[in-house]
Amino acid sequence: RLEPYLLATAEVHPESAAALRALAATTASNRLTLIHGDVSPKNILIGPRGPVFLDAECATWGDPAFDQSAQTFIGRLRYDLYSESHVGVIATNRDFLDSHSRLAGVDSNFRLGRTHSMGFSAIGTQHRDLDGADTSGHMLDATFRKTGRNLSYSGSAYSLSPDFQTDVGFVRRVDQRRVDTTVSYTWWPEHWLLNWGPLVSYGRNWNFDGILEDENRLVGMNFNFARNITWGIGYNRDMERFGGINFDKTRYVSVGRISTSRLFSIGGGFNWGDQIFFDATNPYLGRDVGVFSFINIRPISQFNSQININTSRFTDPVNGAEIFDVKIFRALSTYQFTDRLLFRNITEYNTFDKAIDLNFLVTYRVNAGTVFYVGYDDHYQQAERLFGTDGDVDGDGIRDAFYDPNRFEQTNRAFFLKFQYLFRY
Repeated sequence: RLEPYLLATAEVHPESAAALRALAATTASNRLTLIHGDVSPKNILIGPRGPVFLDAECATWGDPAFDQSAQTFIGRLRYDLYSESHVGVIATNRDFLDSHSRLAGVDSNFRLGRTHSMGFSAIGTQHRDLDGADTSGHMLDATFRKTGRNLSYSGSAYSLSPDFQTDVGFVRRVDQRRVDTTVSYTWWPEHWLLNWGPLVSYGRNWNFDGILEDENRLVGMNFNFARNITWGIGYNRDMERFGGINFDKTRYVSVGRISTSRLFSIGGGFNWGDQIFFDATNPYLGRDVGVFSFINIRPISQFNSQININTSRFTDPVNGAEIFDVKIFRALSTYQFTDRLLFRNITEYNTFDKAIDLNFLVTYRVNAGTVFYVGYDDHYQQAERLFGTDGDVDGDGIRDAFYDPNRFEQTNRAFFLKFQYLFRY
């Protein structure tokens, strides 16, 4: 298990290769006792005398710490009160050696009449790391909104403490206290122009030390035309703090979509303006131009394919030099063989990483909650991005005689099975 987990990861991430290879060497050299080598729930059978370990193909002499595994629990309970209204609870727990990560919380949403609704969530976490250090955090979220034919508005408040942490899930950013408001109004001529109207929003985000880190202002206009044609424009005036510096940004956006045919639809737009070059040692405000487009094709009812192209070009405003020019091509296609059997493919190419990602998924749906999944993932990256221009593939200081920097090397491959069953009571 050292090769597929540590050594394979070292090949994909050269910046961490030295540490990963050292860890693998240390683990392999600690030949203290006989270990199983692959302790996980799928290799444990509950017998009449207790648990029995199965599948000993990875058994070897090694460090008993390698056989330690984490125990994870995820629970969710929700009760529907009435239309679009519910209360719920969530709890997770992960134990590993002397560490733990625990989360518990409640959430709710209530519809108040025909146009109003409100929601509230409160979650707390407790975390102990392997060194015994204990931390605790919280998340609070409250929203109120009105969705009317003409006037709509919403307000929200959000708080995520600096020590909020869970090992069961992913938290992108902590240390936030944010408020947001949005107001829009829609007129309905209902001719060739079905409706149109302005939108205004404002938001602020502070950290728990009271420092303003983000301020967002948006003014926009949306138009909906006959035959499923839409267009929108927007103006953003934002402040974003990075590296202890406040950057004031002005950006513009225009987006449109045409869906007049059942066979295909097209759309796209562009945005341009100020953007931060996120360099920890030398951040600065540059110019960014982004273009995005898509086409959705449905020649027959069973087949659907959406092709997306996204580009982003960043330049230095001082000398006009191009810093990067990224293009991402993505295609998502599905074919519905029967009411129960579905095939899906996702293919993506990123010109910045020089990477190709492939995903194939077959779904067989027995009923609304019982589904079988069979999937396959394949990832490739250009050799130059993995090994550099010197061609030292094996790390011995000598260029590989057959090294081709333009060749795509396989970096990851995965095959998986999943079964989902809905219990009704």
